[in-house]
Amino acid sequence: MSTVVTQNKTMSEGSAKPRFRLAIVGGGIAGLTLAVTLGHFASQNSAAEPLEVHIYESGPELTTVGAGISVWPRTWAVMRALGVYEDLARASVQPLDGNEGNKSKPAFVFRKSDQSGEGYEFARVMAPNGSTTMHRADMVEVLIRHLPPKSCFVHTSKRFLTYTHAGPSALKGHPPAYILHFADGTTAEADVLVGADGIKSRVRTALYEYAHARDCEPRQSVDKAKARWETCARCARAVPKWTGTVAYRYLIPTERMAEVNPEHTALKVECPMSYCGKEKHIITYPISHGKYLNWIGFVTILGGEGTSYPHRWVMEAAQEEVMAHFAGWEPEVEQMINLVESPMLWAIHAVESLPFAVDGGVGLVGDAVHAMTTHLGAGGGQAIEDAYILGRLLADGRTTLGLVPEVLRVYEGVRLPFARAVVSNARKTGLMYEFSWPGMYDGIPRRAGEREDSEAELEELGGAIRELWQWQWEGKVEEQWEQVQRNYAFLVRDSAWARCVIV
Repeated sequence: MSTVVTQNKTMSEGSAKPRFRLAIVGGGIAGLTLAVTLGHFASQNSAAEPLEVHIYESGPELTTVGAGISVWPRTWAVMRALGVYEDLARASVQPLDGNEGNKSKPAFVFRKSDQSGEGYEFARVMAPNGSTTMHRADMVEVLIRHLPPKSCFVHTSKRFLTYTHAGPSALKGHPPAYILHFADGTTAEADVLVGADGIKSRVRTALYEYAHARDCEPRQSVDKAKARWETCARCARAVPKWTGTVAYRYLIPTERMAEVNPEHTALKVECPMSYCGKEKHIITYPISHGKYLNWIGFVTILGGEGTSYPHRWVMEAAQEEVMAHFAGWEPEVEQMINLVESPMLWAIHAVESLPFAVDGGVGLVGDAVHAMTTHLGAGGGQAIEDAYILGRLLADGRTTLGLVPEVLRVYEGVRLPFARAVVSNARKTGLMYEFSWPGMYDGIPRRAGEREDSEAELEELGGAIRELWQWQWEGKVEEQWEQVQRNYAFLVRDSAWARCVIV
């Protein structure tokens, strides 16, 4: 992937003075969507002063982590609002067909597979227009093409370390600017800072260091152990926790899969599919216009959740290791694993209950706020929703620099509770996939003649899984935006009233 990179550039001298300068740390899906949203909605308000947006990406080019991403109706609605729907639809495996209305199609298929004999489907989630999948890199490429060319500047090879306060602003009533510090020794200045830098967010770390020193340290000065933000009862929730699960990832060429078994279910089902078993499951779905099967094998370690993962979070793994984990599973699983030649192991971490996501003129979006398990296919979509809501607020011409801290709190007040709920439900859903949710089918082998009881319990489990998926198409992002608009209107009204009183 390539993109035009503009280093150390600002708006031209002849252009209008920017309303404020906004720095986005992280050039992945969340950061790019925020920049696209800012450009799209700011352009609709020609009377407002423009924004100056800078994206700082640690890598040598704009790219993304991971291979596949599922795009659900909620996300498609955002992409329509941003004017990128057509381009994104061309990049997906099964784009939404506007001519079919809301025709119900398979969105996810679940199959019991942890036995030596042939597996069998026990649940199918149906959704309006089904599900669509694509390669994450294709989505990033589309977003790059829609970056506003005159007001957004991209800086690569800029590994963010921390930020400091620049001191009192020269403009009365405005918050101080922020100095961004990078690993190459350079700095940059911004009025507003947004961390879109993922689960290991350095912006989040700096934000919590400052907030802890201000709010918590004075009360904890007697206990030096509690004085560190990572061990503070409040702030420690910003530290990612291991979920107890590891995932083996690999892209299987569909041609090779067809050579092994042309009737393989993963080739015939054009939507995400889960091969389920006790404390393990496998997800497959097509990406890159069907050229590959995105293959992810999940293994949950008993007692691992909440502990410290002892190895690197991402590392190479051996095919034999994957084979050992799924030994004794049905033939279709064995056929796939025989093609998983050089998997990568990912230790799945999550940020489950972040207490706050903004402080002053600094805010967080995406995995920096709500890194979650992948079991609801929601991480990318939630990052996009964050960026869309926050971007529309900041692009509004009534959002002055002095109002930014309150505007960020309006964003946080709606998005943070919703994202926390999604994180919790994603965890619950994953436990259901692995027959580990209390009160549901537990995956314990039954005696001969008891398959009917197992099938009845699996049917009940399938119904519970379907219920957890409904929000992806029954809820709408615009409903959240309407709530945000109401809160924002009160904020703007009160701000205008306060200015009149001062005058």
